[in-house]
Amino acid sequence: MTDSPLKTADFRVLDGRIRWLTTSLLAAAIVLALGLALGWQVAAWWREKPPAAAGGTQTTAASMPTLGVDQEFLTESGLLKVEHQTGELSDAIAAMRERCLHCAANDRIRASGPSESRFVAQLLKEPPLEQSPSLALYQPPGQSLMVVAIHRDSQQIVGWSLAVPRGEREWSLYHFRPK
Repeated sequence: MTDSPLKTADFRVLDGRIRWLTTSLLAAAIVLALGLALGWQVAAWWREKPPAAAGGTQTTAASMPTLGVDQEFLTESGLLKVEHQTGELSDAIAAMRERCLHCAANDRIRASGPSESRFVAQLLKEPPLEQSPSLALYQPPGQSLMVVAIHRDSQQIVGWSLAVPRGEREWSLYHFRPK
């Protein structure tokens, strides 16, 4: 028993229609799923309430402690001291220079890495801001809010101070002493 050519042609047409219908249904299901997901996300955004501002327009993170004046933190790389300064930029720079001049030259445990060595070599080409018998203070070119203390014999960074403006005539000073 052989199939007649008419039956084979009918099955081919039917097969094509089933493929087209299956493909169309799958595409419609994908579009419907994407539409529902997008709709749920938009509805979630719509229901979301903005965070309440604490004390006016300024928002604060509840889990972040406030940093007090003259706190010192031991980090993996060294000591970090936070200090507040009132006055002009020149006052902040003077405080940074004073702090860097009192960095102990023998606290350094680690050897300098290649990046530090290149940075120190770049700074040594500049005239120092101030010198003591064991230290020289530098201000990197274009960095008016930074002072770096370099030990003159070992040519390693032993102190680093940064100033960040906090407002009108107020500065946060960050003094770092690497290990």
